[in-house]
Amino acid sequence: DQPRVLLCAGATKDMGKMLGGEEEKDPDAQKKEEERQEALRQQEEERKAKHARMEAEREKVRQQIRDKVG
Repeated sequence: DQPRVLLCAGATKDMGKMLGGEEEKDPDAQKKEEERQEALRQQEEERKAKHARMEAEREKVRQQIRDKVG
């Protein structure tokens, strides 16, 4: 006699997998993952560009202070 498992309405597909069910394959999973990775790369590039602009502005202010002080 197999034990029966009752999944609640709020249970996810992952719960079924953890309890020994079959894993459902998402046909678009690879495409979604590639898009997610590309979005992360783009965000990182934008962050680096922003920080480079901020550092350039700081250096400009530092130079102005050096020129003033002598």
